[in-house]
Amino acid sequence: MSSNFCSKPVDVSKFGLIYAGAQKNVGPSGVTIVIVRRDLIGDPQPITPVMLDYKIHADNASLYNTPPCFAVYICALVFEDLLDQGGLQAVEEKNAKKAGILYEAIERSGGFYVCPVEKSVKSLMNVPFTLQNSDLEKKFIAEAAKEGMIQLKGHRSVGGVRASIYNAMPLAGVEKLVAFMKDFQARHP
Repeated sequence: MSSNFCSKPVDVSKFGLIYAGAQKNVGPSGVTIVIVRRDLIGDPQPITPVMLDYKIHADNASLYNTPPCFAVYICALVFEDLLDQGGLQAVEEKNAKKAGILYEAIERSGGFYVCPVEKSVKSLMNVPFTLQNSDLEKKFIAEAAKEGMIQLKGHRSVGGVRASIYNAMPLAGVEKLVAFMKDFQARHP
């Protein structure tokens, strides 16, 4: 759940284990949050490294090793902010609005931009798209970078463009990207 962790409410009772790299929405790189159902703790395979034996962590109140105090502190600040925003339901509404604006811009581009993801599984956190003319993708990414919109290059396994709009991305950032997309399209008919 790395990309969507703390971006919306999740019924944790539906999962045996949730493993989330928290650097997307909760804390600095390297922080991992694990939620494990109690009946799954213990009886690890002999090859299981100590760090992945959740019984050791549970028996030691998650303090088996020295915790990364600064990273935990940053996560606490983020959790407080999420609560101040109204909790995960309110955060999900903000994320849905941001993603909706971006997906709508793609859909209304007349095929200039195309999202290759089926509508039922579109992400609120990462919006991938391609340009009808793939030769323009590098130019799009370079020009966007000049406008302060960086890291838009698509995932290395699929290419294209990918806008990561995690919790910390303000609505204004998405609106700036959409305005740039419209301008770029107008300049490349």
